[in-house]
Amino acid sequence: MKKWFWILAIATVIFAIYYDVSRGTLPVADSSPETAGETVEVTETHFDHTVDVEIEAGQTLLSIVEQLHDEGMPMDMAAIENDFQYLNDGQSPEQLNEGQMYTFPLYES
Repeated sequence: MKKWFWILAIATVIFAIYYDVSRGTLPVADSSPETAGETVEVTETHFDHTVDVEIEAGQTLLSIVEQLHDEGMPMDMAAIENDFQYLNDGQSPEQLNEGQMYTFPLYES
Protein backbone atom coordinates (compact mmCIF):
# COMPACT_ATOMS: atom_id res chain seq x y z
CA MET A 1 0.00 0.00 0.00
CA LYS A 2 2.86 2.39 0.82
CA LYS A 3 4.37 1.75 -2.58
CA TRP A 4 1.17 2.84 -4.38
CA PHE A 5 0.86 5.91 -2.17
CA TRP A 6 4.39 7.07 -3.07
CA ILE A 7 3.85 6.38 -6.78
CA LEU A 8 0.63 8.42 -6.71
CA ALA A 9 2.29 11.24 -4.74
CA ILE A 10 5.25 11.44 -7.15
CA ALA A 11 2.94 11.33 -10.18
CA THR A 12 0.88 14.19 -8.69
CA VAL A 13 3.98 16.30 -8.08
CA ILE A 14 5.28 15.65 -11.61
CA PHE A 15 1.90 16.58 -13.10
CA ALA A 16 1.73 19.77 -11.00
CA ILE A 17 5.22 20.82 -12.14
CA TYR A 18 4.37 20.05 -15.77
CA TYR A 19 1.11 22.02 -15.58
CA ASP A 20 2.79 25.00 -13.91
CA VAL A 21 5.61 25.14 -16.46
CA SER A 22 3.46 24.60 -19.55
CA ARG A 23 0.36 26.65 -18.74
CA GLY A 24 1.20 28.52 -15.58
CA THR A 25 -0.93 29.18 -12.56
CA LEU A 26 -0.50 32.94 -12.26
CA PRO A 27 -2.47 35.34 -14.44
CA VAL A 28 -0.40 37.08 -17.09
CA ALA A 29 -0.62 40.88 -17.11
CA ASP A 30 -1.57 41.49 -20.72
CA SER A 31 -2.09 45.09 -21.69
CA SER A 32 -3.84 44.23 -24.94
CA PRO A 33 -6.90 41.97 -24.62
CA GLU A 34 -7.15 41.70 -28.40
CA THR A 35 -7.62 38.37 -30.11
CA ALA A 36 -5.87 37.29 -33.26
CA GLY A 37 -7.44 38.80 -36.34
CA GLU A 38 -9.13 41.61 -34.45
CA THR A 39 -8.46 45.06 -35.85
CA VAL A 40 -7.70 48.05 -33.70
CA GLU A 41 -9.19 51.39 -34.62
CA VAL A 42 -6.58 54.13 -34.65
CA THR A 43 -7.84 57.52 -33.66
CA GLU A 44 -6.03 60.77 -34.18
CA THR A 45 -4.75 62.20 -30.96
CA HIS A 46 -3.74 65.75 -30.30
CA PHE A 47 -1.26 66.49 -27.57
CA ASP A 48 -1.04 69.95 -26.06
CA HIS A 49 2.18 69.18 -24.21
CA THR A 50 5.06 66.95 -25.26
CA VAL A 51 8.70 66.73 -24.28
CA ASP A 52 11.74 65.44 -26.18
CA VAL A 53 13.92 63.06 -24.19
CA GLU A 54 17.33 61.64 -25.08
CA ILE A 55 17.43 57.96 -24.19
CA GLU A 56 20.12 56.86 -21.74
CA ALA A 57 21.29 53.31 -21.04
CA GLY A 58 18.69 51.20 -19.26
CA GLN A 59 15.75 53.53 -19.82
CA THR A 60 12.42 52.17 -20.99
CA LEU A 61 9.15 53.75 -22.01
CA LEU A 62 7.72 52.95 -18.59
CA SER A 63 10.65 54.40 -16.63
CA ILE A 64 10.63 57.64 -18.64
CA VAL A 65 6.85 58.12 -18.31
CA GLU A 66 7.12 57.54 -14.56
CA GLN A 67 9.92 60.13 -14.34
CA LEU A 68 7.87 62.68 -16.27
CA HIS A 69 4.77 62.17 -14.09
CA ASP A 70 5.42 62.38 -10.36
CA GLU A 71 2.07 60.86 -9.42
CA GLY A 72 2.76 57.58 -11.26
CA MET A 73 1.19 56.08 -14.35
CA PRO A 74 -1.35 58.56 -15.74
CA MET A 75 -2.96 56.06 -18.16
CA ASP A 76 -2.90 52.38 -18.94
CA MET A 77 0.24 51.04 -20.63
CA ALA A 78 -1.46 50.24 -23.96
CA ALA A 79 -2.62 53.85 -24.37
CA ILE A 80 0.84 55.17 -23.50
CA GLU A 81 2.45 52.84 -26.07
CA ASN A 82 -0.04 53.94 -28.74
CA ASP A 83 0.57 57.63 -27.98
CA PHE A 84 4.35 57.10 -28.10
CA GLN A 85 4.12 55.37 -31.47
CA TYR A 86 1.87 58.13 -32.81
CA LEU A 87 4.31 60.86 -31.76
CA ASN A 88 7.38 59.00 -33.04
CA ASP A 89 6.24 57.87 -36.50
CA GLY A 90 5.43 54.29 -35.51
CA GLN A 91 8.65 53.65 -33.56
CA SER A 92 8.24 50.60 -31.34
CA PRO A 93 8.70 51.45 -27.65
CA GLU A 94 10.46 48.10 -27.17
CA GLN A 95 13.29 49.20 -29.48
CA LEU A 96 14.48 52.50 -28.02
CA ASN A 97 18.03 53.36 -29.07
CA GLU A 98 20.45 54.87 -26.60
CA GLY A 99 21.41 58.44 -27.53
CA GLN A 100 18.33 58.97 -29.74
CA MET A 101 15.77 61.71 -29.09
CA TYR A 102 12.12 60.64 -28.77
CA THR A 103 8.97 62.65 -28.14
CA PHE A 104 6.90 61.72 -25.08
CA PRO A 105 3.39 62.96 -24.29
CA LEU A 106 2.76 64.82 -21.05
CA TYR A 107 -0.57 63.84 -19.52
CA GLU A 108 -2.60 66.15 -17.32
CA SER A 109 -3.81 64.75 -14.03
